[in-house]
Amino acid sequence: MRPAWLDRDNRFEGRGLGAGLTRLTTFFHDGARGNLVRIGRGFRTRGLVIAVRGEGNRIEIGDDVRFSGRIGLRGEGITVRIGDRTDAKTTRIVAGGADVRIGADCLIASGVRLRSGDLHAIVERATGLRLNPPEPVIVGDRVWIAAEAALMKGARVPNGCVVGFRSTVMHGFDEPDCVLVGTPARVARRGILWSR
Repeated sequence: MRPAWLDRDNRFEGRGLGAGLTRLTTFFHDGARGNLVRIGRGFRTRGLVIAVRGEGNRIEIGDDVRFSGRIGLRGEGITVRIGDRTDAKTTRIVAGGADVRIGADCLIASGVRLRSGDLHAIVERATGLRLNPPEPVIVGDRVWIAAEAALMKGARVPNGCVVGFRSTVMHGFDEPDCVLVGTPARVARRGILWSR
């Protein structure tokens, strides 16, 4: 792995103390080419490690974001996007073969995991067909994800929702302003508003 500050095959963009610290903890695996890490204005962190493997991938962190944890990206043409004013503590994102997108004004508590794919393929022996393909993870605007929750491949959390403590979202939801709880997550309450 090569640190971003020594790498010539990939780009790191961002200004300010938070971006500068993150540049020191951003790494590109051997063979990684044409990748971009872009950090917005006013970024703050208490430790973010980024590791990128593959070609033509993007990590885009919006303005006034606070983020600590790890972002791992593996694939080709994959995007991890974190919207403006989102606050995430010790969050782990694994984008393996599909995008992870988090909207603006989200609050993500400590120990949350977002994973768009399995790192190991499960293949049907007779046909060679992959049984566990990656799928995007999409989080809308103004979503609150409580501590130790997990959003797995194919998870979609609409605007204004709350994901409960240690809940696991394993598929897409369509209705905004709901509380999602349990494993697998289900709608527990509708028509909610939440405040920081």
